[in-house]
Amino acid sequence: MQTSDPSSLNQQVRRWLTRAASSVDDIADDAIRKLRRSRQWVGVPQIQSYRGYATPEHIHLRGRVLTNPPREIRGRQDRWWQNLSNSYRRFASDEVPGVLLEAEWDGETYPSQSDREGYFHFQIPDRRTEPASQLWTEARVCIAEHDAVSSLESITTCPILNIPETATYGVISDVDDTILHSSATDFLTMAKLTLLSNARSRAPLEGAAELYQCMQRRGTLHGPNCNPIFYVSSSPWNLYDLLDEFLQHNSIPSGPLFLRDLGVDPDKFIAAGHDHKLHRALEIMNDLPHLPFVLVGDSGQQDARLYATAAEKMGDRIRAIFIRDVNPLSNSKHDERVTQWQEKSYRAGVPMHLVKDSTEAAEIAVQLELLQPETLATIREATDRDHQRG
Repeated sequence: MQTSDPSSLNQQVRRWLTRAASSVDDIADDAIRKLRRSRQWVGVPQIQSYRGYATPEHIHLRGRVLTNPPREIRGRQDRWWQNLSNSYRRFASDEVPGVLLEAEWDGETYPSQSDREGYFHFQIPDRRTEPASQLWTEARVCIAEHDAVSSLESITTCPILNIPETATYGVISDVDDTILHSSATDFLTMAKLTLLSNARSRAPLEGAAELYQCMQRRGTLHGPNCNPIFYVSSSPWNLYDLLDEFLQHNSIPSGPLFLRDLGVDPDKFIAAGHDHKLHRALEIMNDLPHLPFVLVGDSGQQDARLYATAAEKMGDRIRAIFIRDVNPLSNSKHDERVTQWQEKSYRAGVPMHLVKDSTEAAEIAVQLELLQPETLATIREATDRDHQRG
């Protein structure tokens, strides 16, 4: 008698449960929308634009259509209940599906439509004959047809990251515990920081701003901003405005953020886990085939595993991998897991370095000719200063 493979059976059950949960989620969303329409609780759709980027062939624009996009810029001294109220509004997003949109780029317009969770994506042919003169340019996006709002009233701008011909490498970086203190290995602390803080009260990793600034300046202190930086995170899209503002407020170079949707579809939050970061990293590298990359993550989650897998797939495109140690003062189980993936990465020809802080990362980057020696003193001084601030 032939028996079924337990692991295969578990996968089938998981897929069935995910599909069932997704169907229930869709039914619930439809019911809520019908209730809102019947009670005339329907708000005015607005566009929340995300930072896009240019490839040699296309311009990628993304965003979401919501009736309640976050707008507040909060202060460092805001009370916890104010931050909690704003966090609730972020997660209680009222997405608007099926909205027709238009993007205006380089004198032409292009159509798109929001999906059932309100997200939209434009992939626009890039017909520019001259390379971009600036790292950032803008496109305009508006709602094309809707009874509640006109095209003119709905216009918003989408920043676009260009890749200059002078770029020497790109950076793909995690966010939590890589540039932002998140305590991702402690769920309760992480939840407290996420819900009760804001972009101006959250603390960056020591020296992260100066390290990333130098990497963007082609490894120099005062060169032009050329090297593109992309951010991949397991945080939900609901936190996009907070993370984007956090980067700007702390002088960490802005870049496209790739987050996750809070949903139960097979490619979303519950089912996808952290692996979506690997998918996004490979997608970015495939989109920019002429550019080598540096990958940066932390030891607290799955970054070492994901980046080692990326090294196996695209080792000739990756200059180095840096993993920040979330417990730099002691050896931990996280270090042991990183060691396992370091060996896998080295076999693929990519060095993976476990570093305690930005200074150690910078020292290794100088050895790899990713940074110029002149940057070391500035990054070391910034790291020590931030440590002292606590």
